[in-house]
Amino acid sequence: MQFVSPYQGQYAVVLSAQSPSLELPAPTDVTPEDVRQMIIYLRKAKDRAMAIRDRSPAGSYMESVLTRTIDGITLELSQLDYLLARKPAETAEAASSARRMRPAI
Repeated sequence: MQFVSPYQGQYAVVLSAQSPSLELPAPTDVTPEDVRQMIIYLRKAKDRAMAIRDRSPAGSYMESVLTRTIDGITLELSQLDYLLARKPAETAEAASSARRMRPAI
C-alpha cells in the first residue's frame, strides 16, 4: 500500500518501530448484496435512534448525542447508496475505450 501523504509514512515508521507485529488489515471483498444488507441495518439503527431521541428530554445531552449519531448514520447511508450506484472501475474503463472518438485529421 502506498501512502499519499508523507506525514502518514512517518507515522507508519514510528508505529512499526514501537510495535513490530502491527500490520494493516487485509482488504475485504464486499459484494453489492453485502452493501444492501448494511444499508438495511443502518436504516433500522437510525430509526431506533430517532425513536429514542424523540422520547428524550429536549436540550439534554442524550438528545444532542443521538442527533449527531443520526447525522453520522445518514452520511454513511448516502455514501453506501453512492457506492451501489457507481459502476465498477474495470467496467467503466472498458466501456470508455470502446466509445473513443476517431483520431483528429
